[in-house]
Amino acid sequence: MFRKKKFLGMGLATILMCSSLSGSLAYAESKSSTYDASFFENLKQRAIVHELQEHKIAVNPKSSIAELLNTADSTSLKSKKNSDLQQNLEKLNESEYIYLTLDGEVYSSEKGYVGMADKVEPKDDSVTGATYTETNLPNESYNNHNKTINSKNNPTPSQVNGGTTGAFSRIQLNFDGFDGVNGRVQVPFVYNLGAEEQPWMYFGFDSPRGKVIEGGFGYQTGRKVWQGYIRNSKFAYSLGTWPSGQTVRNVKFYIDKNTYDSYLSMENSEVVVMQTPFNSSDLSSMSLKRVISIAKDNFNGNNIYGQSDGAFMDLVVSKTNSDYYYPWENYSEYSLWDGAQWHGTIDWPTYYVQYFDNQDNRRLTATIKNRNR
Repeated sequence: MFRKKKFLGMGLATILMCSSLSGSLAYAESKSSTYDASFFENLKQRAIVHELQEHKIAVNPKSSIAELLNTADSTSLKSKKNSDLQQNLEKLNESEYIYLTLDGEVYSSEKGYVGMADKVEPKDDSVTGATYTETNLPNESYNNHNKTINSKNNPTPSQVNGGTTGAFSRIQLNFDGFDGVNGRVQVPFVYNLGAEEQPWMYFGFDSPRGKVIEGGFGYQTGRKVWQGYIRNSKFAYSLGTWPSGQTVRNVKFYIDKNTYDSYLSMENSEVVVMQTPFNSSDLSSMSLKRVISIAKDNFNGNNIYGQSDGAFMDLVVSKTNSDYYYPWENYSEYSLWDGAQWHGTIDWPTYYVQYFDNQDNRRLTATIKNRNR
């Protein structure tokens, strides 16, 4: 049964008025559409091309799926480098593909039109990390996420972009044209949440034009599980669930540089494709962020009582001018004081965020908690 869970709030800057995610998408009446079998075959073909390129295997991007799989068969898959490629390709070839249009319509490769995605209410469509116009792009760079970044030594919630929406570790790369991220994620262990506190863990692409898209995990405080999601400023869609502390392998979130559609898959068990308003200019100047947070309405800098303890591991990222992925650490992070607020990389508040790094496997654990309590 194809099911869709409703998200009542999404992302770090969401104003949370409830304690859990609920609801489902019922089958809708039949609807004629151009999203037929050949359309979904094209989505699958593009996903397989991306997987091969990510493994640094040169392919003709116009090859058929059969040709691409034959290319993989003829490649050494027994090496450590490509040990997981065959399994990933098999999953991508067999997976259900979900497509969301800009108007919120949801289509399935197995079931056709299945209804509308959840609409993001206006109050939920707030800053999710760092939005800029082309006239105020960042001009200050900080390469160490442990650096204390303060305004007037101790910023108020209103002096941090998203500061009134919760506590968070936000690590963001420059607006240098990033279009993909892949790695493992250990969804956080969660402890002692207070009223209206909700943890999140996600990736986000930010365009200089202010267009954004997120993909990651939101904690369902009622069912006490983490649920995957993808969202833009208007619509949200949810996918599988995971228990606290579980490692989700092969989390993949990227933007197709030809169609500008965004792809989100977690262990390739389901591929969700969301149409975006991005264009070539957006991709050539796109920023990428990763966030662990506990969100709370009207956060005053000291009234979150819970704890969220999760890790990003072995993250690699790609840029629009390359088909290949390289470690996140290869690229510069940034932060910007625009005269009123801090944007980009920041720990907020600094006394809520604690890091543990293991450089052997590039594991970054971030704990969000109020150390004063």
